[in-house]
Amino acid sequence: MQMESWVGTIEREWHQLRRADPTLDVEKFSRHVIAANKTGFLSPESLAAIANALLISPLNRAPYLGRWLLERIGANRHPAWRMAMAISLVTPTGGDADFVRSNVIFEDVMKDETADGRLRGMAAAALADSARLGRGMQVDVSRARSLYEQAIDLGHKASALNLGLFWEGVWGAEDGSVVPDRTKAMQYYRRCGDDKHCQRRLEALR
Repeated sequence: MQMESWVGTIEREWHQLRRADPTLDVEKFSRHVIAANKTGFLSPESLAAIANALLISPLNRAPYLGRWLLERIGANRHPAWRMAMAISLVTPTGGDADFVRSNVIFEDVMKDETADGRLRGMAAAALADSARLGRGMQVDVSRARSLYEQAIDLGHKASALNLGLFWEGVWGAEDGSVVPDRTKAMQYYRRCGDDKHCQRRLEALR
């Protein structure tokens, strides 16, 4: 396929994927993406977006091809690719879940200073979820709190909801080591911005 034809073909197939068009040949589209990647035609962010779209697509075999695509282009390289792979391993989408591996990737991206703040915040929040839920690791309330706080500092406002719930005693208070604090819970809910879930919790506490 010539460079000129990649533009039109991949754009057309990308729009078909986003519309969940059943006439799209997802295997052929994935091969086109691999070929375009080898020439540097697609940016890392575009490749991650395509992989993510495949992973969540209802089209037959699309999720499996999304993970296959990440494996082929080297999910251990660009932070956006690594996050896409980690999310597919947690979901699980496109194959079996591997929580231990996903946590390693989340931690790696969170500490990667070449990754932008948005990705690092998402990684910190995902790792905090794992520590809170015992997903691929032992439940660690203290670590979950610390990671959610780091996620907020990195711009992941949604993590404030989980910290608000913590201070309400919704999670983390099972062993009696933490005393619920409505004032702190409200402070975190205010940091969520316009998030409707935070607003509802805030109103309930007023």
